[in-house]
Amino acid sequence: MAANPNLSYRPVETKDFEIICNLPQNAEELYFMFPKAEYPLTVPQLEVAVSNRYDSTVIVLNNEVVGFANFYEVVQNHYCSIGNVIISPDYRNSGIGTFLIKTMEQIASDKYNVSELRLSCFNNNIKGILLYTKLGYIPYEIEQRTDKAGNQIALIKMDKQNEL
Repeated sequence: MAANPNLSYRPVETKDFEIICNLPQNAEELYFMFPKAEYPLTVPQLEVAVSNRYDSTVIVLNNEVVGFANFYEVVQNHYCSIGNVIISPDYRNSGIGTFLIKTMEQIASDKYNVSELRLSCFNNNIKGILLYTKLGYIPYEIEQRTDKAGNQIALIKMDKQNEL
């Protein structure tokens, strides 16, 4: 799966939390990753998210954590919903996001035998929308939301049939 032989993945470890907390560069990026969190992301906020989710996973490049995601919903033999997606700012647009999503798809297939993957992306997260559509995700629902500044935004819910 990895085009880069130095790229791997593993379950998140406590030692990774501080690194992950530093990946969102501003309040908007944190909102895209974890809408309930307050910027800056703190270890206690991340610990709560990880404890309430499934298969929190980090992407590692040359022993450096460069990406993170998990599942916020798992329905065995049906679907998994991917969330908390974030890539290190130093490694964006280099294939790490693709590797991360494909890794989560593989975990979903191997561990939960799902036929569908789901994720959600805010309308103003253009890079996320473009990545997910490139990987075969298709919008199926748009939910009206209000961001922390009180602005109306759209949460685009997307899915993909599992081809694994």
